[in-house]
Amino acid sequence: MEEIGSFVSIIRTDEARIEGILVKVDLSNQRVAVKNARNFGSEGRKLRGAQIPPSLLLHGCMTLGSRQIKDMEIILLSPQERNFPPLSQRRIGARNKMDGPSYSEIAKGKKN
Repeated sequence: MEEIGSFVSIIRTDEARIEGILVKVDLSNQRVAVKNARNFGSEGRKLRGAQIPPSLLLHGCMTLGSRQIKDMEIILLSPQERNFPPLSQRRIGARNKMDGPSYSEIAKGKKN
């Protein structure tokens, strides 16, 4: 699969956004694995109940089943863009402008 190694942005069914590098797609078990995954929380997408807060934890590998995934976007990045910027340059959680852009925003060429 040519998507392996690509950067992905996943919206889970609980509305939390996960971003990382796609390392495995298991079609028979309907699962995907993402390395260097970060959880950005629900970012205001949840209509009912409490919002899911972002996490600063970097997951070495996270496996998600198809029932946990609402939407998945493959983002094409150059090898240089695949290097994770420091947290001080990223936007975490509620999209505070001082924290910088998310990886998917960098890939799409969006600026603060």
